[in-house]
Amino acid sequence: MKKFKLFVTIALLLTSTITAFANDYALVDTYPLLKEMKAAKKQQAILDNIHSTIAEYKDDSQKQLTHLKSQFTSTLNTLSKGTKVTVIKNKIEELKILWKQNSHILDSAINSEMYKKEAFDSLNKLSKTLISVNELYAQSYSRYKRNSIIKSLVSSYEKEHKRHKTKYALNTIK
Repeated sequence: MKKFKLFVTIALLLTSTITAFANDYALVDTYPLLKEMKAAKKQQAILDNIHSTIAEYKDDSQKQLTHLKSQFTSTLNTLSKGTKVTVIKNKIEELKILWKQNSHILDSAINSEMYKKEAFDSLNKLSKTLISVNELYAQSYSRYKRNSIIKSLVSSYEKEHKRHKTKYALNTIK
């Protein structure tokens, strides 16, 4: 009997987990900030690539750094224009200011060993700010998911409630 209860419990947990993932997947497709959220996550990978480009100097490092900086700047501008949520937009503007202040240090670090520590410190500041942007996107998605579930429950309740409502026909006899 204990094994049966354990089996049923595990089955219920597994079923609810699979259902939660399915609901989450369905909501991701309708989340209006999905492209921006993915772009913000991509920004972190670009910063990591900049870090490794500076750390491991090669002949084409300057060209690679220029390309990565261009990518970061264009994606940052796209994020700034695309995001409508004020809190996220303000954090992205803060990131843009930090980027403008520190991007020249990265060029210096590629050419000189003595600027590498300063460049890594700058990348660390940028990364921390970008992490907070990604956290804001995650919070926004979490709110969106919660609101979608509540809307679904309310809609389901309203449909069920309307179905059971008694209807009377008023016929007139001439």
